[in-house]
Amino acid sequence: MAIDSGTLESWSQYSSGPIESAKRTQNKIQNELQSSDRLADANFDTYLQGSYANYTIVRASSDVDVVIQLEDMYYVDLSGLTPDERDKWRRNSGDPDYSWNEFRSDVVDVLESRFGSAAVDPVGKAIEVDSSNFNADVLVCADHRDYYNYPNGYHSGIAFFDLSNTKIVNYPKKHISKGSTKQSSTNDRFKETVRIFKRARNYLVDNNALNKENVPSYFIENLLYNVPDGRYTYDKQDRVLKVLRYLNTTDYSDWSCQNGITDIFGSGPAQWNTRYANQYVNAMVDLWDNW
Repeated sequence: MAIDSGTLESWSQYSSGPIESAKRTQNKIQNELQSSDRLADANFDTYLQGSYANYTIVRASSDVDVVIQLEDMYYVDLSGLTPDERDKWRRNSGDPDYSWNEFRSDVVDVLESRFGSAAVDPVGKAIEVDSSNFNADVLVCADHRDYYNYPNGYHSGIAFFDLSNTKIVNYPKKHISKGSTKQSSTNDRFKETVRIFKRARNYLVDNNALNKENVPSYFIENLLYNVPDGRYTYDKQDRVLKVLRYLNTTDYSDWSCQNGITDIFGSGPAQWNTRYANQYVNAMVDLWDNW
């Protein structure tokens, strides 16, 4: 028995209120950083990432993900270059005058001075800001270039370091851009479908059928991004069934993320496990069949 149309319609919806609130939070943090003398000479960009930026938010209680991207220096991956190109890059490059570590420390100091040290927890990948009227996870990062040809052939992303000093690379701007393209190519049905599948995940978690930690929202969106546009039909019941059938009968182990660069699955710090993906797809099929 299929999930009824009323439930799917309810799960597909979103409220503009939390998104507008997230934008205000981003602007508040951006204004504080840009008005600080401590960061007066730093060039950086501030923007939202995650479900608020992608319009796939399903629970307004989620912390707002704000990216603070340093543009005065960049990290690199030179593995796609020839030995001669790597030598050229090394000859033309030097140590930055202002490092990511210094920038992150300065951002922490500014946030603590503006919102109070008790409201700022700098330990972790993101700086947690728990103010009286907003909550935000502030990710301080720097530009990252994946070179495939030197000097002008590279993918632009971001890089930061976790507590074990492992570099984590991601591509939030490409993720947002490609999500918008997918939204257009599916007649504005992609993002509401992501919301349906995320709310279904929450339903399964609430009913002890899944562990939420094993099925992050980010990877649900990446899975659905790879489903062909033709599966995104007008009728929501028909659409969800077609998407589920595709996921349940397709080998997705070699799929790329929505950014079009990184693999969804692997052993890296920003990758997923196929076992957890299989658990999620199987639980979704069972939910559909036994609703």
